Amino acid sequence: MGYKQKRGLARYRVPRAVDVYDGLNDIYLGRLVNIHQSGLMLMGDRRLEEDKLYALDLHLPRPVSNHSTIQLDADCLWTRNTEHNGKHWAGFAFIALSAQSAAQVSALIELLGQPA
Repeated sequence: MGYKQKRGLARYRVPRAVDVYDGLNDIYLGRLVNIHQSGLMLMGDRRLEEDKLYALDLHLPRPVSNHSTIQLDADCLWTRNTEHNGKHWAGFAFIALSAQSAAQVSALIELLGQPA
């Protein structure tokens, strides 16, 4: 079974800048790379901790469902360092996504997402 088959959900690249912050500490974590209904991936300058829960604030380039920020609770499942530029990748799974948050993620995908 190939890697894409294991994923299950289609990922959507986000070509516009969506900055992601730690909502509890107001610390910049990185940029959104891709998103799907159950999680997201970001890339940034800061190494994040695996198996840690984060309150993520996605700062949108333009409002989605009348909101300029989407707040999501997520578990960091994995991290990877890049060798050549010091960037860090991190993959997250959403936790207890509210109906409003799920609708906002869907609207973000529809508005900005491109199939990965």
